[in-house]
Amino acid sequence: MSASISIPGVPHSRAVACTACTACTRPAFFQARVESPAGREFILRRVNACAGHLAEVIQRLRAWARCHDVARGRLTVLAIDPYALPRLAALGIADPGFAFYSAPVTEEG
Repeated sequence: MSASISIPGVPHSRAVACTACTACTRPAFFQARVESPAGREFILRRVNACAGHLAEVIQRLRAWARCHDVARGRLTVLAIDPYALPRLAALGIADPGFAFYSAPVTEEG
């Protein structure tokens, strides 16, 4: 489940099959997301990004989480294949990607 709350300067990913960076037209090889605190199993916000916009997206997601009182949530970054997303979505695989970073939203770095 993903909330449709806007982050200034970072549009929300329109669909799981979205293959472009949300800030430009380059392919998105990363997905950053804010996950709810332990005990609740859903993603509050996800944004696809290219390598050039990944750091900015992470900073904006952290700011969004602080503003929406999700300080105990987690920020997770996944490597994704933007060219495989439409095929995986068609097969019902809703969470494609490899999580290579996860930390509390309030943690910097």
